[in-house]
Amino acid sequence: MDTYSANSLKLLNKDPEAFRLKYKEGLFLNPDNSSAKAGQNLHSFLCFYLKGFDISKIENSFSKKDREFLDNIKEFDVVKALKNAAKKDIEQLFLIKCVPNLSDLKKNDGKNTFYLTGRFDAVLRYNKRDCGYLNEGAVCGAADDTMGFGVEIYDWKTVNLPKDPKEDVQTLVYLYAASRLYGTENVSITYVSLSKNESTTICFDRACDYLEKIFEIVQKDV
Repeated sequence: MDTYSANSLKLLNKDPEAFRLKYKEGLFLNPDNSSAKAGQNLHSFLCFYLKGFDISKIENSFSKKDREFLDNIKEFDVVKALKNAAKKDIEQLFLIKCVPNLSDLKKNDGKNTFYLTGRFDAVLRYNKRDCGYLNEGAVCGAADDTMGFGVEIYDWKTVNLPKDPKEDVQTLVYLYAASRLYGTENVSITYVSLSKNESTTICFDRACDYLEKIFEIVQKDV
């Protein structure tokens, strides 16, 4: 069975031939991208910081300008709240088995089962009765609303937020995967621009068939 990440599905949706070359043939060369490495280093810093590790040596390795940038990020409301939250997971991995209902979808030579994989940068689990949630704009009504349990997913973007976050492939994958992993539709994803201190929140939409939308992309993998 094939396994897909949000990034691989984005490429498959945009350019199936480029997807084939990179993920099937292994012919996609990774250029030396300094901005991508800087983003990875920033994600790693946040991971260690939010987990409560001693990051003094890491901070001392940065330039004065970069340390000021990191200090600014520490003051973001989302970052401070996550730092102090009790029920949180940092860099939560997931692997979800997906079996679409082929009676409602176009069959593709029997290819109907696949896996979604990825990593949530940060996850906050809350109980509304305890007012334990971090982002009030992320609290969404759902079928299990009376239980008061919900999940907020946070994704760090170095610079720009998604242009159309509601229809972004990452949103589709992460909301569906989170609903399966945590067993609730009371799920949201908040994208946070670390350079601009901007954010946008998308709630799980019970009217949206996330699996069908994802499977429509998977069918391009022929």
